[in-house]
Amino acid sequence: YFDCQFLEVIIEIASRGAAADPTRSSNLITPCITLDDLTERLKLRGFLLSRSATYLRLLSRRSHSTEGKRHVQTAPVKLISSSNDEHKKHEDQYFSTNTINHLKTLAGTFGSDAVFFLSQDDKARVPIGLPAARKQAPLLMHLEYKISIPDHDFVVALGHKLIPSVYAACVINEKQEVTYSGPTYISLRSGKHDSSTAETHHYDFSLLFKSQEFEQVMKHNGKCKPIVIITVDGGPDENPRYSKTLAGGVQLFKKYELDCLFVASNCPGRSAFNMVERRMAPLSNQLAGLILPHAYYGSHLDDNGNTIDAELEIQNFKRAGECLSKVWSELVIDSHPVVCEYIEPMNRKNLPVLNANELDLQWLKVHKNLSSSLNPNTLDLNCLQVCGGQSQYLLQIIKCNDSKCCSNWRTNYSKVFFQHFLPPPFPFKVGQNGICIAELNDKDGRFLDLYQRLQMDNLLSKKNIAYDHNCPSIQAELQKRTCPICFLYHPSAAAMKRHKRLHSSNYL
Repeated sequence: YFDCQFLEVIIEIASRGAAADPTRSSNLITPCITLDDLTERLKLRGFLLSRSATYLRLLSRRSHSTEGKRHVQTAPVKLISSSNDEHKKHEDQYFSTNTINHLKTLAGTFGSDAVFFLSQDDKARVPIGLPAARKQAPLLMHLEYKISIPDHDFVVALGHKLIPSVYAACVINEKQEVTYSGPTYISLRSGKHDSSTAETHHYDFSLLFKSQEFEQVMKHNGKCKPIVIITVDGGPDENPRYSKTLAGGVQLFKKYELDCLFVASNCPGRSAFNMVERRMAPLSNQLAGLILPHAYYGSHLDDNGNTIDAELEIQNFKRAGECLSKVWSELVIDSHPVVCEYIEPMNRKNLPVLNANELDLQWLKVHKNLSSSLNPNTLDLNCLQVCGGQSQYLLQIIKCNDSKCCSNWRTNYSKVFFQHFLPPPFPFKVGQNGICIAELNDKDGRFLDLYQRLQMDNLLSKKNIAYDHNCPSIQAELQKRTCPICFLYHPSAAAMKRHKRLHSSNYL
């Protein structure tokens, strides 16, 4: 009788807070709990067993092994190990990580009064009318409990999901370190009537600026802090090398009178290391067992799942978004608030227009002296890119010293970084003559931190080197992305094509 009751208690503990299979293709549910947690909870129930004795009451990993034969009376619960083998390696991972580390060092140097550090990403879409039960947690082990559940997770209708865009402010502490803690803002949009684009991210930044919860981390003396650093996942809606990200960055730079704006991303397959991902697990926990209403004001669908009332559909989406907003807004992460709002579908005419072609013309009008001389021997490359620089994983927009172009400096950034832009990452190693530049395929080469890298400028044989000079994945494209007339590097073929207009007779 003891064993039967004991096994029932294990099943009960394993069932609480469990999540459905992420692919919804099996009858497994996954609670985030470790073997130690299970042992402690059993002790609270009056079952005083050791950790190993508890383990023998679980399903073995290999039933035919010697160890597996010791598992005689077991509950239908199995202990498994999690792994991070889904994080794919990429040849640019050290290069892009070094860029982000440089930005963290820069943020710590200028401190919380001058720097606003933001990490943003779109969370997985939340279904309407289905259990949003997937949980995430950074645990080494968890229990997997087999259970039969009814197969009722059918899609209500096409596009019936909400798009959460998560913006995580990262506070700079007293030790001048960028932390993972800070207020969180989430904008929810209809997956059928709206989308996540560069324009919506640009619009959301203005909502952050108006939010009271972000006032302390984002503003100083009523204005946006002069240095803004944004890390993204590199998706098509926010990739720093894309034209709309550049156009949106320039608009933010001018609107908030910034000294510097940096937008950086990790390399493909490594977005799980973005700082905003630390906020995803608590948000996912709140979704366990939650079913958002899809027909609160009445059904807007016919029997085939087709929309028969568009206005009613928009109202039902809004109601579902408001329900999820209420759930997430009650959450507190690391003693910092979470603000969640449902953004109603907007007319695209009301969103900011991000057009890189128009941006180039305005930029040339501001820097009139750029078209006066296109001789590569006399062209001032610093002047040509004095306000904007793009690369594979980094967008830099830095204020220039021309009072006719930019407002006065609010920080002493130009005195600390007299070369204006962040230095290109270079691998270095210790050789026979001391420290020297290493080849990209040299295993002894290491990327240095920001200020160590600045001290090594004298070891470089060339100046005005492209930031992507040591980016492994684009070595074959460096020449194609470099203008043959003025020798400026561009992050994409589209950017190169736009730049060629500068050399056209129509703009001379």
